[in-house]
Amino acid sequence: MNATRRHRRHLRLIFGLIWVLVLLGLGLWVWQQGLTVREIMRLVYDYVVNNPIAPIVYIIIYALRPLTFFPAMWLTIAGGSLFGFIPGLIFGLLGENASAQTAYLLARFFRTDVDGDGHSDSNPRIAAFRRLLVEQAFPTVLVLRASFLPFDLVNYACGLLRVPWLSYTAGSVIGMLPPMVTFVSFGATVNLPKLLKRNSFSPEQLIDSTQLMISAGLLVASAIIAYLAYRRRKALAARAEAATAQDAN
Repeated sequence: MNATRRHRRHLRLIFGLIWVLVLLGLGLWVWQQGLTVREIMRLVYDYVVNNPIAPIVYIIIYALRPLTFFPAMWLTIAGGSLFGFIPGLIFGLLGENASAQTAYLLARFFRTDVDGDGHSDSNPRIAAFRRLLVEQAFPTVLVLRASFLPFDLVNYACGLLRVPWLSYTAGSVIGMLPPMVTFVSFGATVNLPKLLKRNSFSPEQLIDSTQLMISAGLLVASAIIAYLAYRRRKALAARAEAATAQDAN
């Protein structure tokens, strides 16, 4: 077991070092070229739009996006502009879910455990929060997705906390739809190359603050319900244990 843990630790270190070096190299190249996010997006757009297998290239770029931390919203908007609303929505969902899986698996790979079994945490508060999240995994992930929270933050957090894969995936697929429809429909109705030349637009301007507040409220309500259910189960378990001890005496 110790040899296996050392091997995994070495793999994490090697992969992490390679990842950091690649990021530093990309960052240095971007800095030397004086590129902004919009200019990078324009390069990606021009490459994909002239490619004979554009949908496949688009999905691959989206799937690898977590390695660079490039904003996902720009790629979603580009999908609508490149393919139109319905195809853009389909390809965007495929790409964004592939991206979510990449980040989730990366977080699972780099996560460390006390005993290496993947189910323990050194911090009892983190362990308690993880149990709480697992008990309400699907609705919590769904609300997190629908509330326009930072995409990679949700991906990596769910991976680090080892949210069950099936609940994470199902909640992601459904929860992605509201923001996906918003950004794809916008991309399908604008001239993206012209939009990218403007300095006054940010995708965050499309976020509905009312919807965001409602989603945040649903998230808080879900956490409260899960916490109350957890306390109730603990109380029932303690009561049953006390009754068993009393009967034994």
